Amino acid sequence: MSETGSSSRFFTLANLRKETNRPEIFAITSGKGGVGKTNISVNLALLLRRLKKNVLLVDADIHLGNVDLMLGLRPSGNLADVISGEKTLEDIIVKGPTGIDVLPASSAVLDMIDAEEDVLKKLEESFLGFEHNYDIVVVDTGAGIGRNVTSFSLGADKVVVVVTPDPASIADAYGVIKILLQKAPDLAIMLVTNMVHSEDEGENLFKKMDLMVQRFLQSKILFGGAILRDENVQDAVRRQTPVVLEYPNSRPSNALKLMTRNLLKLPSKDATERTGLFQGVREHRHITVGKDND
Repeated sequence: MSETGSSSRFFTLANLRKETNRPEIFAITSGKGGVGKTNISVNLALLLRRLKKNVLLVDADIHLGNVDLMLGLRPSGNLADVISGEKTLEDIIVKGPTGIDVLPASSAVLDMIDAEEDVLKKLEESFLGFEHNYDIVVVDTGAGIGRNVTSFSLGADKVVVVVTPDPASIADAYGVIKILLQKAPDLAIMLVTNMVHSEDEGENLFKKMDLMVQRFLQSKILFGGAILRDENVQDAVRRQTPVVLEYPNSRPSNALKLMTRNLLKLPSKDATERTGLFQGVREHRHITVGKDND
């Protein structure tokens, strides 16, 4: 019976992979920390929910994961509990504002993902059972070009790269875009300029980045919009309430709404051709980032 049961189980998983209408995966990433990536991820998830999308927000920043803090949530478990068998993946998901679901970060487990194939397989199979509940998965990745970051981004359907006018942010954002396009030339990448002083500054920054990508990488990126530096954003962070909820008609909120619309306008894969969240990570976890990418 165990052999038959096992065969039936894997047959079911294989069928689910083919027949389930998988959610789109949007990865939000950056070249360096402190550019507002998590803030944008959180607000994007909320705006997508307002558009009647069923949304899962995944905190995949192993070093600065603070999605739960920005939303004022107190998770009762994390991925480590799933791996140990104490909880299921569904058990650790927390309900956030407006009805979004949140999967909290766990540095210990994401470090295990970097080394343990079985961990990813277990998470992949667990998520496969209920991923069809979501239309979109928003992944707040870590910053930089580490394997954990790039594997989440390369497994996504669309990637948002966040950049600020800071020269270090510009250089690092270009480095991220370069690696992603080298590994996945057809990946849809949208650039969002954050903490700019004017829309013109933000658009000019995008044009500079796009020119570099065209000239040196023979590719193109898309413009998601410019988010101006605004005290309402910092006030909302202090209140642990996303700016689109605290100040829905502010300039940052309007820019985030535009970014959301632009992201949704990008061509989408057919639902049957999409890769599951943890399956995508598993498929790209062996990428190497070295001198050949400099």
